[in-house]
Amino acid sequence: MIQNVTEQIVDCQLKLPSAKVLIIKQDAFQRVGLCQILAEQESLTISDCPDAFKGLRLAKQEQPDVIILDLDILVASDFKLHEQLKAQSVNSKLIISSNKINRENILKVYSIAASYYYENGDISKLLLAITNTFEGSIYVDPETSHLLSNNLLVSHDSLNFNSLAPKELTALRELITGKDYEEIAASMAVSPHTVRNYIGKIVKKLGLKNRTQAVVAGVRGGLLAEL
Repeated sequence: MIQNVTEQIVDCQLKLPSAKVLIIKQDAFQRVGLCQILAEQESLTISDCPDAFKGLRLAKQEQPDVIILDLDILVASDFKLHEQLKAQSVNSKLIISSNKINRENILKVYSIAASYYYENGDISKLLLAITNTFEGSIYVDPETSHLLSNNLLVSHDSLNFNSLAPKELTALRELITGKDYEEIAASMAVSPHTVRNYIGKIVKKLGLKNRTQAVVAGVRGGLLAEL
């Protein structure tokens, strides 16, 4: 299994950031396997632990760039653990991982501005999640899109998405699927600088502070339902 996953990594043409990654995962076998795989990426520094208590201690001690947190551990804390981790490591960004797809929990994950990685063996998606999350975006796993589209989210009209120009709306839809500026630029046939301007205008028009809030607003506003 690890050999197949490693082959996926080789095929993945991502430029990974130089980042510290903390893995908080209960299952020892899965945790060790994940550590071994990610440790093969020279730009990543990996540490791990099995529970929230040790995770909080390591977050404070190591100040990781990205924390990969087991969904079950987050749920067990009634979704309060993300606030506790943030208090210990202000600049850490969060990826929630699980081999389950539960609509209510996934919606909560995105509402706290965390990325979600569905553990289906495709490590290339995890590498993309790490890259995008490190850069300040929210990675929306494609496997979760349809669960967020059944009228469970508030109407995007209430969030004033009608104020966005068509190209800005397109850029936001692309952003919430986890694409970076270069990928969005290629998809829209414009420059990355133009995409950056679109996102800046989106943030300003919606009265937000940054692109992470724009992604959360887009997910909560039901834009994934229109993809």
